[in-house]
Amino acid sequence: MSLPQTPEVTTECAEANAQCAQELWDREYDQASTIPSSLRPAPAHALVELMKGSEFLAERALDLGCGNGRNSLFLANLGMTVTALDFSEKAVSLTLDRIKEAGLSESVQVMNQDLHEGVPACDESYDLVLDAYSLCHFTRDEDQRRMVHEIMRVLKPGGHFIKIHIDSSDLYYLERLHTRTPYGHISFDPANGLKKMHCSLKTYTEQIVPQLALVKAVNIVFPDNVRGELYDRSIFACLLQKV
Repeated sequence: MSLPQTPEVTTECAEANAQCAQELWDREYDQASTIPSSLRPAPAHALVELMKGSEFLAERALDLGCGNGRNSLFLANLGMTVTALDFSEKAVSLTLDRIKEAGLSESVQVMNQDLHEGVPACDESYDLVLDAYSLCHFTRDEDQRRMVHEIMRVLKPGGHFIKIHIDSSDLYYLERLHTRTPYGHISFDPANGLKKMHCSLKTYTEQIVPQLALVKAVNIVFPDNVRGELYDRSIFACLLQKV
């Protein structure tokens, strides 16, 4: 089934203030108009694959940019206590509804939080931090560095970071290439006004998070229907450790 068409959003709006960005995401989660996973109930396939055979204990997990809560629920069902953060009120509402329906309100705390303002947590608070397609929207180098610092700050020694990222060979976003960068490129999708940072697994681990040790990685290529057109999508997912 084709997704409904939506008006294009200008780059001026996409590059405006945080309020405009929140409005873009609220519209995305309200209409599910451009990103197939916006209302997808199942956890990210890459997360499920990455967790298979991964042997580490995690009691407290942090889900950065939780979206509709699908990955927070997955981690909670594994026995973790999860803090789910998102700056979209629509996303927070969706997550709260799904948590209540699943009977996991005691296991998942949901907070409306703009990650540009940092992570509301004490140092070394979490065993696991998850970024599933969230921090790719931090397209400025200084914002990426700030978030990596925050991840390192809240992770316990020996804690793990899971990164799931649409890589630099994804055909949908290659068609929407906006700016070349030293690590890959930035895309701009006029259908929703959102920019994304794209890179390879090698570039990410060597240039962006060299202070984290790579434990495991998977690459997944799959066909996906985006607004009525089929594209070959490409992502990487990696499990990294603070040592």
